Amino acid sequence: MSNLEKYIKVHRDEFDSDEPEPGHLNRFEGLLAAQPGLKTPGHHRAPMLKIAALIVILITGSVVVFEFATREIRDRYATYKQGTELPAEIREAVQYYENQTNTQIATIHKLASNHKDAGSVSASALNEIQSLDAATDELKKSLAENPGNEQILDAIVRNQQVKETMLNTIIMQLSQFNK
Repeated sequence: MSNLEKYIKVHRDEFDSDEPEPGHLNRFEGLLAAQPGLKTPGHHRAPMLKIAALIVILITGSVVVFEFATREIRDRYATYKQGTELPAEIREAVQYYENQTNTQIATIHKLASNHKDAGSVSASALNEIQSLDAATDELKKSLAENPGNEQILDAIVRNQQVKETMLNTIIMQLSQFNK
């Protein structure tokens, strides 16, 4: 054992004393406050920690509310999209007919510009196309209610075929006007 350990064991009663005298802490704080440039630790951190905790709580709350609010929207969109998603071959067919329709409409506009009566035929053709497109949209809504229904899918394709046939007929009529 070292000399220090022997000394501590012999004088243990002197080391185990009670609390300091009353007023000791007040005098100590007064001495600290009198020192220039010294500030008590923790007094400046407390407001900053409160602000940081508040910011963390606000961000967390915002994320939770945003996630909750958008989850319902995402679920609705996914449900709607799931029902209206067309199979690949139907989607390709509709795209083909849409391209054909756009080409035919351009041809109708060219032919209609050459004859004065052709303008009314062109306008009625565009109205018919709009009504067929509205019918296609209704069919897609029906498909959302009955996903995978073959009759509805066939009706969508037939609707596109009717549109192409109608436009071909109008082009032939306009071609006859121009002769």
